[in-house]
Amino acid sequence: MKTLVLLLVACGSSSPPPPKPAPEVVAPKKVVADDRAKHDEIVAAHRKIEEEQQDALGQTCDAKVPTNDHPRCTPSCYATEPADPRTGKKQSGAVEIRHTVCERDGAYVYADEVEPLPLRKVKGRFPPAHTKGAWQQPIEAALVLPKLPRGDALVVSSPWRDLAHPLTHEKLRCVTVSHFTRSLRHPLDGCGGDGALACEATGNPAARGINVVHFRLAEAKAMQAANKLDDCQKAALEAIAVARGMPRWRQYAKLNVGKWVEHAGYRTRFDGVLDEDTLFATAATLGTEAEQIYTACGGGAPATKPGDEQSFHTCW
Repeated sequence: MKTLVLLLVACGSSSPPPPKPAPEVVAPKKVVADDRAKHDEIVAAHRKIEEEQQDALGQTCDAKVPTNDHPRCTPSCYATEPADPRTGKKQSGAVEIRHTVCERDGAYVYADEVEPLPLRKVKGRFPPAHTKGAWQQPIEAALVLPKLPRGDALVVSSPWRDLAHPLTHEKLRCVTVSHFTRSLRHPLDGCGGDGALACEATGNPAARGINVVHFRLAEAKAMQAANKLDDCQKAALEAIAVARGMPRWRQYAKLNVGKWVEHAGYRTRFDGVLDEDTLFATAATLGTEAEQIYTACGGGAPATKPGDEQSFHTCW
């Protein structure tokens, strides 16, 4: 008798066949070549910008002393801060170095170019600084940067008077502040001091930079108010460019070439005496404000070139 063997296979126990792999897509050779060409163009353009930035950062002005031989005239001419007329003068013994100090937007600004005052010899004791509560005291306190040498005194020595700035023609409230000292061991420098403070008049680029930014921003606002929108954009754009270039230049000078000179303070034309960090922070704030003015005067996204960004130190 034959035995019939039945093989039962459960239909549900078998695994589905593996999916077929997706066909490999091979990009046409022309597409690959085009992508590589675009990439190379982007890299070349980036390298060109880097080279332009490095060249601009490395440039310096040939003139040892600032001059107005190369005025900045976009849209109006910015005149370089002149050296103090007492530059090179020295007197032995007790001396009174008188400065014209004006109030601008809550800051107290050395403005010897507004009204130059001669040196004077002093006999007897120095007058004391004013005490708290006197109207002169906040002015004296704001100007004590850097710290005065031992025995010196900084005293407001006149009432308020109205004067006009020779560059901006704005009306300013000014006083005379007298620096009494027996430690004048060197002739006065272009800032009207003993070298402790840096300023544009002695060729300091940081002071020069913030002065240009402030001047152009004020000019852009005036052009906006007068509905001169093209000039507004030109003035604002230079303020933006210099404000952008200043921190890059400081980093380059400190890290790449080691030519950064530390100063106790910076005497600026429009913002008073500032320490280094405050100077650069103030310039950045002014630059941001200039961007807003540029847009309000009809400009789009402000584009600046490396040469324009570094113009404040390449030539006076």
